[in-house]
Amino acid sequence: MHRRFIVIDIIAALIVVGGIVAVGIVVFGRSSGPKPTPFPTQALTQSPTPSPTPSPSSSHSAAPPTFGNWPTYGYNAARTRFDPLISLRPPFRTKWRYKAKALLEFPPSIYENDLYVCTEHGMVICLKAANRHVIWRYKLPPGSQFASTPTVDATSVYVTSLAGRFLVLNRLTGKLRWGLAGIGRSESSPLVWRGRVFFGSEDGNVYAMSLATHKLVWRYHTGGAVKGAPAELGGRIVVGAYDGALYCLSYNGNLLWRRSTSGVLSSNQFYATAALAYDTAYIGGTGGSIYAFALSNGGLRWSFATGGYVYSSPAVWRNLVFEGSYDDYFYALNAASGSLVWRFYAGGSVSGAPTVLNGIVYVSSFAGRTWGLDARTGRVVWRFGDGKYSPVTADQRTLYLNGYHTLYALVPKR
Repeated sequence: MHRRFIVIDIIAALIVVGGIVAVGIVVFGRSSGPKPTPFPTQALTQSPTPSPTPSPSSSHSAAPPTFGNWPTYGYNAARTRFDPLISLRPPFRTKWRYKAKALLEFPPSIYENDLYVCTEHGMVICLKAANRHVIWRYKLPPGSQFASTPTVDATSVYVTSLAGRFLVLNRLTGKLRWGLAGIGRSESSPLVWRGRVFFGSEDGNVYAMSLATHKLVWRYHTGGAVKGAPAELGGRIVVGAYDGALYCLSYNGNLLWRRSTSGVLSSNQFYATAALAYDTAYIGGTGGSIYAFALSNGGLRWSFATGGYVYSSPAVWRNLVFEGSYDDYFYALNAASGSLVWRFYAGGSVSGAPTVLNGIVYVSSFAGRTWGLDARTGRVVWRFGDGKYSPVTADQRTLYLNGYHTLYALVPKR
Protein backbone atom coordinates (compact mmCIF):
# COMPACT_ATOMS: atom_id res chain seq x y z
CA MET A 1 0.00 0.00 0.00
CA HIS A 2 1.00 3.66 -0.50
CA ARG A 3 -0.16 7.00 0.86
CA ARG A 4 -2.73 7.47 -1.89
CA PHE A 5 -5.57 5.30 -0.61
CA ILE A 6 -9.13 4.99 -1.84
CA VAL A 7 -11.55 3.93 0.87
CA ILE A 8 -14.55 2.11 -0.51
CA ASP A 9 -16.18 1.11 2.74
CA ILE A 10 -15.40 1.33 6.45
CA ILE A 11 -17.08 -0.83 9.03
CA ALA A 12 -16.63 0.11 12.69
CA ALA A 13 -17.50 -2.48 15.29
CA LEU A 14 -17.98 -1.23 18.85
CA ILE A 15 -17.66 -4.04 21.36
CA VAL A 16 -18.02 -3.86 25.12
CA VAL A 17 -16.24 -6.59 27.08
CA GLY A 18 -15.85 -6.25 30.84
CA GLY A 19 -16.55 -2.53 30.64
CA ILE A 20 -13.91 -1.91 27.97
CA VAL A 21 -14.96 -0.39 24.66
CA ALA A 22 -12.83 -1.30 21.63
CA VAL A 23 -13.02 -0.30 18.00
CA GLY A 24 -12.18 -2.67 15.18
CA ILE A 25 -12.03 -1.05 11.76
CA VAL A 26 -12.18 -3.05 8.57
CA VAL A 27 -11.00 -1.13 5.52
CA PHE A 28 -11.92 -2.40 2.08
CA GLY A 29 -10.19 -0.78 -0.83
CA ARG A 30 -7.08 -0.54 -2.85
CA SER A 31 -3.89 1.46 -2.91
CA SER A 32 -2.13 2.74 -5.99
CA GLY A 33 -1.32 -0.94 -6.60
CA PRO A 34 -3.57 -3.24 -8.60
CA LYS A 35 -7.16 -4.02 -7.83
CA PRO A 36 -7.27 -7.36 -5.96
CA THR A 37 -8.44 -10.36 -7.90
CA PRO A 38 -11.86 -11.72 -6.84
CA PHE A 39 -11.92 -13.68 -3.60
CA PRO A 40 -12.40 -17.40 -4.40
CA THR A 41 -15.50 -17.99 -2.30
CA GLN A 42 -15.91 -21.47 -3.78
CA ALA A 43 -12.60 -22.46 -2.14
CA LEU A 44 -13.80 -21.93 1.44
CA THR A 45 -13.26 -25.50 2.56
CA GLN A 46 -12.08 -27.18 5.72
CA SER A 47 -8.49 -27.58 4.55
CA PRO A 48 -7.56 -24.45 2.59
CA THR A 49 -4.01 -25.54 1.74
CA PRO A 50 -2.24 -28.81 0.96
CA SER A 51 -1.00 -30.95 3.81
CA PRO A 52 2.66 -31.92 4.13
CA THR A 53 3.68 -34.89 2.04
CA PRO A 54 3.12 -38.07 4.08
CA SER A 55 6.15 -40.04 5.19
CA PRO A 56 7.02 -42.92 2.88
CA SER A 57 6.02 -46.31 4.20
CA SER A 58 8.88 -48.24 5.70
CA SER A 59 9.90 -51.47 4.01
CA HIS A 60 10.81 -52.91 7.41
CA SER A 61 7.83 -54.82 8.75
CA ALA A 62 8.84 -54.16 12.36
CA ALA A 63 8.96 -50.38 11.97
CA PRO A 64 6.62 -48.59 14.40
CA PRO A 65 3.63 -46.75 12.97
CA THR A 66 3.98 -43.02 12.41
CA PHE A 67 1.26 -40.91 14.03
CA GLY A 68 1.58 -37.95 11.70
CA ASN A 69 4.19 -35.32 10.93
CA TRP A 70 4.29 -31.61 11.69
CA PRO A 71 7.50 -30.98 9.78
CA THR A 72 7.76 -27.19 9.76
CA TYR A 73 6.65 -23.97 11.41
CA GLY A 74 2.95 -23.54 10.70
CA TYR A 75 2.49 -27.23 9.69
CA ASN A 76 2.76 -26.77 5.92
CA ALA A 77 4.52 -24.57 3.39
CA ALA A 78 1.56 -22.19 3.38
CA ARG A 79 1.87 -21.80 7.21
CA THR A 80 -1.86 -22.19 7.90
CA ARG A 81 -1.31 -23.88 11.32
CA PHE A 82 -4.05 -26.43 10.85
CA ASP A 83 -3.77 -30.21 10.44
CA PRO A 84 -7.05 -31.67 9.10
CA LEU A 85 -6.11 -35.20 10.16
CA ILE A 86 -5.91 -34.54 13.90
CA SER A 87 -9.04 -35.27 15.96
CA LEU A 88 -7.65 -34.47 19.44
CA ARG A 89 -9.89 -32.43 21.72
CA PRO A 90 -9.68 -31.44 25.38
CA PRO A 91 -9.76 -32.25 28.22
CA PHE A 92 -6.16 -33.46 28.42
CA ARG A 93 -3.87 -35.00 30.99
CA THR A 94 -0.10 -34.60 31.12
CA LYS A 95 1.78 -37.66 29.85
CA TRP A 96 5.26 -36.20 30.39
CA ARG A 97 7.19 -32.96 30.87
CA TYR A 98 10.57 -31.98 29.50
CA LYS A 99 12.32 -29.09 31.24
CA ALA A 100 14.50 -27.31 28.71
CA LYS A 101 16.05 -24.88 31.24
CA ALA A 102 15.79 -22.17 28.58
CA LEU A 103 13.11 -20.15 26.83
CA LEU A 104 10.96 -22.14 24.38
CA GLU A 105 9.64 -19.39 22.13
CA PHE A 106 8.80 -21.57 19.12
CA PRO A 107 7.04 -24.96 19.08
CA PRO A 108 8.71 -28.24 18.04
CA SER A 109 8.52 -29.92 14.67
CA ILE A 110 7.42 -33.55 14.51
CA TYR A 111 8.78 -36.19 12.17
CA GLU A 112 8.28 -39.96 12.41
CA ASN A 113 7.50 -39.92 16.14
CA ASP A 114 10.42 -37.66 17.08
CA LEU A 115 10.30 -34.03 18.22
CA TYR A 116 12.79 -31.37 17.12
CA VAL A 117 12.93 -28.19 19.19
CA CYS A 118 15.24 -25.18 19.44
CA THR A 119 15.94 -23.41 22.73
CA GLU A 120 16.91 -19.80 23.22
CA HIS A 121 20.30 -20.87 24.63
CA GLY A 122 21.57 -22.26 21.33
CA MET A 123 20.48 -25.89 21.57
CA VAL A 124 18.67 -28.10 19.03
CA ILE A 125 17.19 -31.11 20.80
CA CYS A 126 15.70 -34.29 19.33
CA LEU A 127 13.31 -36.09 21.69
CA LYS A 128 11.46 -39.37 21.38
CA ALA A 129 7.82 -38.30 21.31
CA ALA A 130 6.62 -41.33 23.25
CA ASN A 131 8.71 -40.79 26.37
CA ARG A 132 10.80 -37.52 26.10
CA HIS A 133 14.01 -39.56 25.79
CA VAL A 134 16.78 -37.34 24.36
CA ILE A 135 18.08 -38.87 21.12
CA TRP A 136 20.64 -36.14 20.43
CA ARG A 137 21.57 -32.52 21.11
CA TYR A 138 23.36 -30.01 18.93
CA LYS A 139 24.90 -26.99 20.69
CA LEU A 140 26.02 -23.72 19.15
CA PRO A 141 29.01 -21.88 20.65
CA PRO A 142 28.37 -20.08 23.98
CA GLY A 143 26.31 -16.92 23.61
CA SER A 144 24.57 -18.13 20.44
CA GLN A 145 20.79 -18.39 20.28
CA PHE A 146 17.98 -19.97 18.31
CA ALA A 147 14.62 -18.26 17.77
CA SER A 148 12.83 -20.40 15.20
CA THR A 149 11.24 -23.78 14.58
CA PRO A 150 13.32 -26.34 12.66
CA THR A 151 12.10 -27.77 9.37
CA VAL A 152 12.52 -31.53 9.06
CA ASP A 153 12.50 -34.03 6.20
CA ALA A 154 13.53 -37.67 5.87
CA THR A 155 17.26 -36.96 6.08
CA SER A 156 17.84 -33.54 7.61
CA VAL A 157 16.95 -30.87 10.13
CA TYR A 158 17.14 -27.31 8.76
CA VAL A 159 17.54 -24.47 11.24
CA THR A 160 18.48 -20.79 11.30
CA SER A 161 20.19 -19.05 14.20
CA LEU A 162 20.77 -15.65 15.76
CA ALA A 163 24.47 -16.43 15.39
CA GLY A 164 24.21 -15.69 11.66
CA ARG A 165 24.47 -19.31 10.60
CA PHE A 166 22.12 -21.56 8.65
CA LEU A 167 22.62 -25.21 9.64
CA VAL A 168 21.63 -28.56 8.17
CA LEU A 169 21.88 -31.43 10.66
CA ASN A 170 21.59 -35.18 10.17
CA ARG A 171 18.07 -36.04 11.31
CA LEU A 172 19.07 -39.29 13.02
CA THR A 173 22.33 -38.25 14.68
CA GLY A 174 22.31 -34.45 14.98
CA LYS A 175 25.70 -34.20 13.29
CA LEU A 176 26.32 -31.13 11.15
CA ARG A 177 25.96 -31.98 7.45
CA TRP A 178 26.43 -28.58 5.84
CA GLY A 179 25.40 -24.95 6.20
CA LEU A 180 26.01 -21.31 5.42
CA ALA A 181 27.73 -18.73 7.64
CA GLY A 182 27.79 -14.93 7.52
CA ILE A 183 24.13 -14.47 6.68
CA GLY A 184 23.24 -12.15 9.55
CA ARG A 185 20.99 -12.99 12.49
CA SER A 186 18.00 -15.11 11.52
CA GLU A 187 14.80 -16.27 13.22
CA SER A 188 13.20 -17.23 9.91
CA SER A 189 12.04 -20.85 9.99
CA PRO A 190 13.22 -22.47 6.72
CA LEU A 191 10.97 -23.41 3.82
CA VAL A 192 11.99 -26.65 2.04
CA TRP A 193 10.40 -26.84 -1.41
CA ARG A 194 11.31 -28.37 -4.78
CA GLY A 195 14.88 -29.27 -3.95
CA ARG A 196 15.74 -25.95 -2.34
CA VAL A 197 15.65 -24.40 1.10
CA PHE A 198 14.55 -20.77 1.55
CA PHE A 199 14.96 -18.50 4.59
CA GLY A 200 15.26 -14.85 5.51
CA SER A 201 17.76 -12.88 7.58
CA GLU A 202 18.10 -9.60 9.43
CA ASP A 203 20.57 -8.54 6.72
CA GLY A 204 17.48 -7.97 4.56
CA ASN A 205 18.02 -10.94 2.25
CA VAL A 206 15.92 -13.94 1.34
CA TYR A 207 18.24 -16.86 0.56
CA ALA A 208 17.67 -19.92 -1.65
CA MET A 209 20.09 -22.85 -1.40
CA SER A 210 20.27 -26.10 -3.37
CA LEU A 211 19.74 -29.27 -1.35
CA ALA A 212 21.74 -31.22 -3.94
CA THR A 213 24.84 -29.01 -4.26
CA HIS A 214 24.63 -27.17 -0.91
CA LYS A 215 25.37 -23.95 -2.80
CA LEU A 216 23.64 -20.61 -2.78
CA VAL A 217 21.28 -20.41 -5.78
CA TRP A 218 20.10 -16.84 -5.31
CA ARG A 219 19.49 -14.12 -2.78
CA TYR A 220 16.91 -11.35 -2.99
CA HIS A 221 17.49 -8.14 -1.07
CA THR A 222 14.43 -6.50 0.50
CA GLY A 223 14.30 -3.08 2.08
CA GLY A 224 14.49 -4.28 5.70
CA ALA A 225 15.21 -7.16 8.07
CA VAL A 226 13.38 -10.38 7.22
CA LYS A 227 12.36 -12.01 10.49
CA GLY A 228 9.37 -14.14 9.50
CA ALA A 229 9.46 -17.45 7.66
CA PRO A 230 8.87 -17.64 3.91
CA ALA A 231 5.48 -19.12 3.02
CA GLU A 232 4.64 -20.81 -0.29
CA LEU A 233 1.43 -21.58 -2.13
CA GLY A 234 0.84 -22.09 -5.83
CA GLY A 235 4.49 -21.51 -6.70
CA ARG A 236 4.61 -18.12 -4.98
CA ILE A 237 6.89 -17.36 -2.02
CA VAL A 238 5.67 -14.63 0.32
CA VAL A 239 7.72 -12.90 3.01
CA GLY A 240 7.36 -9.67 4.98
CA ALA A 241 10.17 -7.29 5.88
CA TYR A 242 10.91 -4.50 8.32
CA ASP A 243 10.52 -1.88 5.59
CA GLY A 244 6.78 -2.45 5.94
CA ALA A 245 6.50 -4.24 2.61
CA LEU A 246 5.25 -7.69 1.68
CA TYR A 247 7.22 -9.41 -1.10
CA CYS A 248 6.09 -12.17 -3.45
CA LEU A 249 8.91 -14.04 -5.19
CA SER A 250 9.12 -16.84 -7.72
CA TYR A 251 10.99 -20.11 -7.29
CA ASN A 252 13.93 -18.51 -9.10
CA GLY A 253 13.95 -15.34 -7.00
CA ASN A 254 12.15 -13.01 -9.39
CA LEU A 255 9.96 -10.33 -7.81
CA LEU A 256 6.32 -10.99 -8.73
CA TRP A 257 4.95 -8.13 -6.66
CA ARG A 258 5.76 -5.88 -3.68
CA ARG A 259 3.22 -4.04 -1.54
CA SER A 260 4.17 -1.39 1.01
CA THR A 261 2.04 -0.73 4.08
CA SER A 262 4.02 1.99 5.84
CA GLY A 263 2.37 5.38 5.59
CA VAL A 264 -1.18 4.21 4.82
CA LEU A 265 -2.63 4.25 8.30
CA SER A 266 0.59 4.34 10.32
CA SER A 267 4.20 3.25 10.18
CA ASN A 268 4.50 -0.51 9.95
CA GLN A 269 6.97 -3.40 9.99
CA PHE A 270 6.38 -7.10 9.42
CA TYR A 271 7.74 -9.44 12.08
CA ALA A 272 5.05 -12.08 11.50
CA THR A 273 4.98 -14.94 9.00
CA ALA A 274 2.20 -14.81 6.42
CA ALA A 275 -0.43 -17.54 6.14
CA LEU A 276 -1.53 -18.31 2.58
CA ALA A 277 -5.01 -19.57 1.74
CA TYR A 278 -7.92 -18.74 -0.60
CA ASP A 279 -5.54 -16.96 -3.04
CA THR A 280 -4.79 -14.56 -0.19
CA ALA A 281 -1.78 -13.68 1.97
CA TYR A 282 -2.80 -12.91 5.56
CA ILE A 283 -0.30 -11.11 7.81
CA GLY A 284 -0.23 -8.73 10.77
CA GLY A 285 2.12 -5.77 11.24
CA THR A 286 3.61 -3.74 14.06
CA GLY A 287 1.43 -0.80 13.01
CA GLY A 288 -1.44 -2.70 14.61
CA SER A 289 -3.34 -3.96 11.57
CA ILE A 290 -4.04 -7.37 10.07
CA TYR A 291 -3.89 -7.39 6.25
CA ALA A 292 -5.23 -9.56 3.45
CA PHE A 293 -3.55 -9.27 0.04
CA ALA A 294 -4.49 -11.09 -3.15
CA LEU A 295 -1.80 -13.71 -3.68
CA SER A 296 -2.11 -13.47 -7.45
CA ASN A 297 -1.29 -9.76 -7.78
CA GLY A 298 -0.81 -8.22 -4.32
CA GLY A 299 -3.97 -6.12 -4.38
CA LEU A 300 -5.28 -5.21 -0.92
CA ARG A 301 -8.47 -7.11 -0.07
CA TRP A 302 -8.94 -5.62 3.41
CA SER A 303 -7.18 -4.54 6.60
CA PHE A 304 -8.39 -4.75 10.18
CA ALA A 305 -7.06 -2.38 12.85
CA THR A 306 -6.36 -3.75 16.34
CA GLY A 307 -5.29 -1.72 19.34
CA GLY A 308 -1.64 -2.79 19.50
CA TYR A 309 1.35 -4.29 17.72
CA VAL A 310 0.64 -7.48 15.77
CA TYR A 311 3.63 -9.81 16.09
CA SER A 312 1.50 -12.96 16.00
CA SER A 313 1.40 -15.00 12.81
CA PRO A 314 -2.13 -15.99 11.73
CA ALA A 315 -3.85 -19.36 11.47
CA VAL A 316 -6.50 -20.02 8.81
CA TRP A 317 -9.41 -22.45 9.15
CA ARG A 318 -12.83 -22.68 7.48
CA ASN A 319 -13.09 -19.09 6.28
CA LEU A 320 -11.69 -17.73 9.55
CA VAL A 321 -8.37 -15.99 10.22
CA PHE A 322 -7.06 -16.07 13.80
CA GLU A 323 -4.45 -13.63 15.06
CA GLY A 324 -3.46 -11.98 18.34
CA SER A 325 -2.34 -8.47 19.21
CA TYR A 326 -0.40 -6.60 21.86
CA ASP A 327 -3.72 -5.00 22.84
CA ASP A 328 -4.28 -8.21 24.89
CA TYR A 329 -6.97 -9.51 22.54
CA PHE A 330 -7.13 -12.51 20.24
CA TYR A 331 -9.22 -12.03 17.09
CA ALA A 332 -11.22 -14.24 14.74
CA LEU A 333 -11.92 -12.51 11.41
CA ASN A 334 -13.90 -13.50 8.33
CA ALA A 335 -11.27 -14.53 5.78
CA ALA A 336 -13.19 -13.05 2.83
CA SER A 337 -14.32 -9.72 4.30
CA GLY A 338 -12.08 -9.08 7.32
CA SER A 339 -15.12 -8.47 9.51
CA LEU A 340 -14.86 -9.34 13.19
CA VAL A 341 -16.45 -12.69 14.10
CA TRP A 342 -15.38 -12.74 17.75
CA ARG A 343 -12.53 -11.71 20.02
CA PHE A 344 -11.15 -13.05 23.29
CA TYR A 345 -9.47 -11.12 26.11
CA ALA A 346 -6.19 -12.98 26.83
CA GLY A 347 -5.07 -11.02 29.90
CA GLY A 348 -1.78 -10.06 28.28
CA SER A 349 -0.15 -9.43 24.92
CA VAL A 350 -0.60 -12.19 22.34
CA SER A 351 2.77 -12.49 20.59
CA GLY A 352 2.86 -16.09 19.37
CA ALA A 353 0.98 -17.84 16.60
CA PRO A 354 -2.21 -19.84 17.28
CA THR A 355 -2.93 -23.41 16.14
CA VAL A 356 -6.27 -24.94 15.09
CA LEU A 357 -7.00 -28.62 15.76
CA ASN A 358 -10.41 -30.22 15.30
CA GLY A 359 -12.37 -27.01 15.78
CA ILE A 360 -10.34 -25.77 18.76
CA VAL A 361 -7.97 -22.83 18.40
CA TYR A 362 -5.10 -22.77 20.91
CA VAL A 363 -3.52 -19.48 21.97
CA SER A 364 -1.09 -18.32 24.68
CA SER A 365 -0.43 -14.85 26.03
CA PHE A 366 2.01 -12.95 28.22
CA ALA A 367 -0.36 -13.76 31.10
CA GLY A 368 1.48 -17.11 31.17
CA ARG A 369 -1.50 -19.25 30.23
CA THR A 370 -2.81 -21.19 27.24
CA TRP A 371 -6.44 -21.50 26.19
CA GLY A 372 -8.34 -23.82 23.89
CA LEU A 373 -11.21 -21.83 22.36
CA ASP A 374 -14.13 -22.95 20.24
CA ALA A 375 -12.95 -21.74 16.84
CA ARG A 376 -16.46 -20.80 15.74
CA THR A 377 -17.55 -18.85 18.82
CA GLY A 378 -14.50 -18.03 20.96
CA ARG A 379 -15.97 -19.85 23.95
CA VAL A 380 -13.33 -21.15 26.39
CA VAL A 381 -13.22 -24.94 26.21
CA TRP A 382 -9.93 -25.59 28.03
CA ARG A 383 -7.23 -23.79 30.06
CA PHE A 384 -3.62 -24.62 30.91
CA GLY A 385 -1.39 -22.84 33.41
CA ASP A 386 1.70 -22.36 31.24
CA GLY A 387 2.58 -20.91 27.85
CA LYS A 388 3.59 -17.52 26.52
CA TYR A 389 4.35 -17.66 22.80
CA SER A 390 3.28 -20.13 20.06
CA PRO A 391 1.53 -22.83 22.07
CA VAL A 392 1.08 -26.17 20.34
CA THR A 393 1.86 -28.67 17.63
CA ALA A 394 0.43 -32.20 17.54
CA ASP A 395 0.38 -35.63 16.05
CA GLN A 396 -2.67 -37.89 15.92
CA ARG A 397 -2.26 -39.06 19.53
CA THR A 398 -0.57 -36.25 21.46
CA LEU A 399 -0.71 -32.49 21.85
CA TYR A 400 2.73 -30.95 22.48
CA LEU A 401 2.40 -27.69 24.39
CA ASN A 402 5.16 -25.13 24.54
CA GLY A 403 5.46 -23.71 28.04
CA TYR A 404 7.87 -20.93 28.91
CA HIS A 405 10.67 -23.33 29.84
CA THR A 406 8.87 -26.69 29.71
CA LEU A 407 7.56 -28.84 26.87
CA TYR A 408 4.46 -30.86 27.77
CA ALA A 409 3.04 -33.96 26.11
CA LEU A 410 -0.73 -33.96 26.63
CA VAL A 411 -3.13 -36.79 25.80
CA PRO A 412 -6.92 -36.95 26.04
CA LYS A 413 -8.37 -37.94 29.38
CA ARG A 414 -10.07 -41.31 29.28
